[in-house]
Amino acid sequence: MDKMIIHRVFENIVERFPKNIAAEDSARCVTYQELNAYANRIADAIDELNVNAKSIVGIYFEASIEYIAVVLGVLKAGAIFMPLSPRFPDKRLISILNNTEPNIFITGAHLENELTLKLKNPGLSLCAKHMLVLKDRSTFRVKVLPSGTSVANEHNMTDENLPLRTEPDDGCYIVTTSASTGEPKAILGCQKGLTHFIRWEIDEFGLNNGVRVSLLSPVTFDVSLRDIFIPLIAGGTLCIPDEETRHHPGKLFKWMQDSDITLTHIVPTLFRLVTREIKDLGGSEDALPNLEYVLIAGEALYGSDVIKWRQATGNRVELVNIYGPSETTLAKLFFRIRDEEFVPHEIVPIGKPIPNTEILLFRNGQLCAAGETGEIYIKTPFMSKGYYKAPKLNRMSFVQNPLVTDRKDIIYKTGDQGKLMPGGNLRFEGRLDGQIKLYGNRVEIGEIEVLLRQHPQVREAAVAAREDAFGNKRLVGYVVPEQGEKLTVDSLRRFIGDKLPDYMVPAVYVTLKALPLTHNEKIDRRALPEPDQARPEMEQPYVSPSTVLERALSGIWCYVLGLERVGVHDNFFDLGGTSILAAKLTMLLEKELGIELPIVKLYQYANIGFLAEYLSQGQSYQPSYEKVQDRAERRRAAFSRRKRSTMRR
Repeated sequence: MDKMIIHRVFENIVERFPKNIAAEDSARCVTYQELNAYANRIADAIDELNVNAKSIVGIYFEASIEYIAVVLGVLKAGAIFMPLSPRFPDKRLISILNNTEPNIFITGAHLENELTLKLKNPGLSLCAKHMLVLKDRSTFRVKVLPSGTSVANEHNMTDENLPLRTEPDDGCYIVTTSASTGEPKAILGCQKGLTHFIRWEIDEFGLNNGVRVSLLSPVTFDVSLRDIFIPLIAGGTLCIPDEETRHHPGKLFKWMQDSDITLTHIVPTLFRLVTREIKDLGGSEDALPNLEYVLIAGEALYGSDVIKWRQATGNRVELVNIYGPSETTLAKLFFRIRDEEFVPHEIVPIGKPIPNTEILLFRNGQLCAAGETGEIYIKTPFMSKGYYKAPKLNRMSFVQNPLVTDRKDIIYKTGDQGKLMPGGNLRFEGRLDGQIKLYGNRVEIGEIEVLLRQHPQVREAAVAAREDAFGNKRLVGYVVPEQGEKLTVDSLRRFIGDKLPDYMVPAVYVTLKALPLTHNEKIDRRALPEPDQARPEMEQPYVSPSTVLERALSGIWCYVLGLERVGVHDNFFDLGGTSILAAKLTMLLEKELGIELPIVKLYQYANIGFLAEYLSQGQSYQPSYEKVQDRAERRRAAFSRRKRSTMRR
């Protein structure tokens, strides 16, 4: 039984490699022995708060060594961990907490006041009685909720492993995902499902205590569990970049080099940016000399992605395309990309099932023949425990296998379409509904549309995913205003941003007189227009750039955002800026102006006026702004020509 309990497997690795580095970030590192002792102290402190196998522990932390220790501590205590991002909008956080009702919270001293304030929200039906605050590896403090009163926690905490109190079928984590109802869905993962996948990946790729894995995924998504537990169960090292590095392709590439990363899990969007960075630096098989495997998941991978990677780095590093919904635990199909030739615009196969997994394709209630497109169903004893406190959703998605009539045989209905190719590999063929994947995150279009229609000035709304000029997906909101109302992008973004995480907030808004409809009065999504290059309607009037630096910045902003003009007081993100475009902008500022601007500063100085003022504080850059302005204008003109050509096609 111990072999299917993830933290028990980790404890066995600690015995084998006590002095190996288990995790490291830019400032420090911990050995397996130190990390295990830290986790045991946390588990002991949790144990004092009377948790049980069904207790939910909300972890309010960013990616860090502390977060890893807390996850292990919660598992050792026999409870269920639920990551909560400090970046969640308050309304999103409250919705998640009301749905899951955690029994306790754990956070760090630097986040204590922030979380305490959020837990006083009048819309929260607080169930938790305690908050455990970590000051350092041996000092914890307990607060009583909702009053926030601190109480002593001075019992002698142990560094020893706690007795095992978990069964393989027990739940061990909760992650949330988008839902068309307007409220996030909570998925309850279980011990045996998590351990099964981690063991499979280690065995499939022959990973050992030399593996060094990057933590690139947000900890609130289940895919981060691959990053965390693959190295910790193989005896290797988990490498944690800081937030700025994670979102800047140039810095990420250098960090991966300096950190000797051997394996990374990455979404196609970020994979493309890293590929481009390698190409811009001249390309070489030695670009990432220690990298052996790149496992790609979360969105469709195209032949062009593989071709461009090979052109930039050669064939030394093995690419692997993996697929699987959170409901069936991390991933359930994989395709090891060897020497195959690919057509640029075709989707790379998602491959064949991992062990103890079966894939069924159904069309009109019948099994599909080879070459037919059908809906993908997954059968495995290692799927999640389903949606937490959502029996109706579970009945809709976890269904009886129609091929089995004499016993219970539950399979998961993915909503994805697939086609079985010659050779037995499956290829993803799109969705049956309005769900998309964006930067590796699952997004239900219907959830955003429901919230947009709640805006007091909006009569109708639709949302679609469109490519920007650089080939990256972004969300576009189409709105029909109420009679006599004038909508601005600032107000729409604020309204949605208060309720949804950043990746679900439409980047661009298009105002229409009416939504296009099909003959049966449904939204004709194929007829929704491409956004144009005009500056959108905003609350503040347009003010043209006046200084040389402002004009240079304006030209670069126009190029990145695909707009004809940008005003001095226009907010980059209100104009359609995304985290991906922010990374693109900072890269261009460095190349064109010689300015190395941390992405966090772009969020802080989000319009040209503020940014120019910040950059002008006693600094001078080469080349001259006049030359940069000329190049920026040429970039903008070239972009306009390319955009018009694309729209004509």
